[in-house]
Amino acid sequence: MKTITIVGATGNQGLSVADAFLPVPDWHVRCITRNPSSPKAQTLASLGANFWGPFHATGSYEAAYEQEIQHGRNAAIAAATVPTLERFIYSTLAPMKKHSNGKYPHSYHCDAKAEIMEFIETQTPELAQKTSYIIIGAYATNPLFMPRWDPDSQKYQFIVPLKKDQKMPIIAARQSTGAFVKALVDEPPRTRLLAYDSELTIGNIVEVWTRATGIEAELVEVEAVKIHEQLGIPWEVLDAFLFIGEFGYSGGIEGVIHPSQLKTDLQTESFEAWLKKRNWKEVLQGGGTELNSVVGSAPRP
Repeated sequence: MKTITIVGATGNQGLSVADAFLPVPDWHVRCITRNPSSPKAQTLASLGANFWGPFHATGSYEAAYEQEIQHGRNAAIAAATVPTLERFIYSTLAPMKKHSNGKYPHSYHCDAKAEIMEFIETQTPELAQKTSYIIIGAYATNPLFMPRWDPDSQKYQFIVPLKKDQKMPIIAARQSTGAFVKALVDEPPRTRLLAYDSELTIGNIVEVWTRATGIEAELVEVEAVKIHEQLGIPWEVLDAFLFIGEFGYSGGIEGVIHPSQLKTDLQTESFEAWLKKRNWKEVLQGGGTELNSVVGSAPRP
């Protein structure tokens, strides 16, 4: 029997990975979380997962940046000491500040993950030879991919700092991450996978929303600085979108493959199918709650 250890097992990605491996008879699921007694942890435990704690998660803005990097380095150092380790799979994102030569310096969440990836590659060479990377696409629940009601035009509007033809990989992380991680286990080490359910242009996203909900919406391209000033969206978020518009979602990461290139014939649910199964009003409400949690929470540049 093999063991998979999931760090941060009760988050969207971690829960999905646990769900993918728990039903497989020859896999034992070990979970590390900051609160082993939480309802989510207890549910996984009832399904056979073994829990270890605490795992101290951090925020993603500047104040927690160094701490998050240190936690990631510690995890890599610990993994490197396990002689029986066969595969280390790390969830990473693009090195936005480095790859843009400092043009987009505020996406601390992405850059922290990229720093940890660089640490693995340069400071733990033996571990690097056993490591694969999963680059999770933009969450389907991302509030910037949801329309806002505009009382003046009497329409729902997608307000984004991106062009209509900009491609964006989208994933229902809670549902699909586990399937991609499971597929990565069957790939050779050193694989770098951009994981997504659908790769759509911004214009396509608007069309999908209208088809799935029956509610007409329109795209409004707005400069990032205006979105920051008028809606209060932090530069932590906006810099990431600007980077994507210039360099692509996985810019700065070499050798990235797409789901169609996996050995496993993986069929996850499309963004449109995912959206059709949901109450669009609840989706908007959830997006609004998430947006309110970040508005004003990051420092101005």
